[in-house]
Amino acid sequence: MVAEFKVVEDVGTGKGMLSCVKLVYEEQYGGNVILKIPGSDSTRERFLIDDIMFSRLHNTEVDSYTFLQQHPDKNISYPKIFELEKMDTTVEPIKQGHIIMEYMSGITHLYCYDNLKPNELEEAVKNLARFHSIGQELTKVEADLVPRDFLKVWFTKLFIQSNKDLFIGTWKGEMTDWLSSEVAEQAIGELDGLLTPEIFTKLNDDCQITGVQAVLCHGDYSFHNLLYQKLSDKTFKFKAIVDFQSVNWGNAAQDLSRLFVTALSGKDRRDSEERLLKVYYDELIEVSNGKAPFTWDQLKQSYIRFFQLHGAIVCAVTPGLFLQNLHEKAEGVEKDEFRNKMMEKYVALLEDLHRNLKA
Repeated sequence: MVAEFKVVEDVGTGKGMLSCVKLVYEEQYGGNVILKIPGSDSTRERFLIDDIMFSRLHNTEVDSYTFLQQHPDKNISYPKIFELEKMDTTVEPIKQGHIIMEYMSGITHLYCYDNLKPNELEEAVKNLARFHSIGQELTKVEADLVPRDFLKVWFTKLFIQSNKDLFIGTWKGEMTDWLSSEVAEQAIGELDGLLTPEIFTKLNDDCQITGVQAVLCHGDYSFHNLLYQKLSDKTFKFKAIVDFQSVNWGNAAQDLSRLFVTALSGKDRRDSEERLLKVYYDELIEVSNGKAPFTWDQLKQSYIRFFQLHGAIVCAVTPGLFLQNLHEKAEGVEKDEFRNKMMEKYVALLEDLHRNLKA
């Protein structure tokens, strides 16, 4: 597929694990655009992801962009889409499928060791509410295209015991030595039990169990799937949402909790999570013509349940990337500040995970 285009740059290396992403030159679309093709050799080998799963994820993203294009009135910010082609594993050779979208320049890539300020998240939170509201307007045929078992299928596949041992094993040694809290250290031993097939299934079925109405969730609303521009005053401006492979029917709190635990420092999350939930809820009511799919109290209680999942995922999965970047830095004040910033986030997450378990 790539051979059909003039590749300018591989812009996806290290930025994801489910697709190949290339900057290509396509004259009919005005120059450089992004080409996204499902599949990644490293992911196939490490996580045993096959073409059936890659097809499901890619085709979900194609459907999601189709929904977005049908609802310009929602004012959701995402890159302009030029081509959408689904993957087909029923033919030989497999039809790979692809997405061609706008290349947005001037974007700063954010990772687990970065933090945004609460006010810098507000527009992303409002865009999430607008996206969630689309679900209420889908036809039955469209709604049936959206997976209802994403959490159960994907996380059970990702967090097999060998992967959990690898992820959580990163905490041995210097990582634990840097913890400033006995409560946080105790919580490391609880991470394995928070990432089990039983919990994934329970949260997957949360709406049926609790009666909270399901919405069209993004599924991976981490801030690495949000595009931000860094301004001259060093603040960040929200520009767009990307990566809709994980879209699913589910509890809105799965997206909100994932965003807050990845994007905010420990202090800012604790101080601002309820205010940001209210920003979300007010926007959802407005774009849903005054009829939110759940109550304010249901949203707050849902957030606590899903915080346990996504807080545990951040604490289990991201230390490896954090240590890699830390060890690449020269000794000095900058390295110490980098370490302290990330450890503050980890300590707050681990403490809150432990306290919620004991509540």
